[in-house]
Parts: sequence; C-alpha cells; structure tokens
Amino acid sequence: TPEWEAMSKLLSQLYARADAAPFREAVDWKRLGLFDYPQIIKRPMDLGIVKRRINEGKYKSVFNAAEDVRLIWKNCMTYNREGTEYHGFGLRLSKKFEEKYEKLCAKNGVSPSPSKTSRRKSKGLGSSEGAASEKPAA
Repeated sequence: TPEWEAMSKLLSQLYARADAAPFREAVDWKRLGLFDYPQIIKRPMDLGIVKRRINEGKYKSVFNAAEDVRLIWKNCMTYNREGTEYHGFGLRLSKKFEEKYEKLCAKNGVSPSPSKTSRRKSKGLGSSEGAASEKPAA
C-alpha cells in the first residue's frame, strides 16, 4: 500500500543518516560496559528491527511501526542524560521522524494515531507490535 511504501522510505532515510548510526542495531550493552542498561531499558528497539518487521509485514498498522520508532528515541533519551551527545541525537531524530511521519499520514489519508477502539484492542496484547510503556530512569 502507499502508506507502507512511504513508511519504508522514511525508515530508509532515517537509517541512512550519519547521526542514526547508533540506532541501526541493538545496543551491545555488554561490550559497551553498560550493565545497568537492561534494568533501565525494558524493551530495546532499533531501526534494523523496525525495517525488518516492516519488510516482513509484521505490523498491523503504520501506527504500530511508528510506535516502535518512537520507542527507539524514548529509550535513548531515557538512558542518556539530557545534554549528552546521544540524548541530542535521539531528540533531533525524534523531531525529524515526527515531521516526516505527520506528512506521510496526511498525504496518504491515514490517521497518525489509532482510533480509541484499536487502541483498546492493542492494550491487552503482549506482542512486540503495540506501544510499550516504560518507566523513565529515576
């Protein structure tokens, strides 16, 4: 469908950005010595996973894919303090994504968020395709 083609293109554009390099694959927290990472970030996500899931048709809607992209930036800004380089990357990419995602939805006549009915249905699912709620780092 046109909206999936547009979402795939948007992901490819994000993926190609130099400042997106840290988000292309899972954080290798062991190699990086970030031993508190799994305690703080309960649902890791990266651009590679989202691209693969889109290509494999794993998402029920463009909104679900967008939620996983948002989770990438949320995880980044939760783990990395404000003022750090990585926090800045996450913030900048989040803003860029939201601008382009909004345009994608408007162009394709798709709501940028689900209806209340579909939101209720996805709340009870334990799948990785729905929105995640994470506690921010204290």
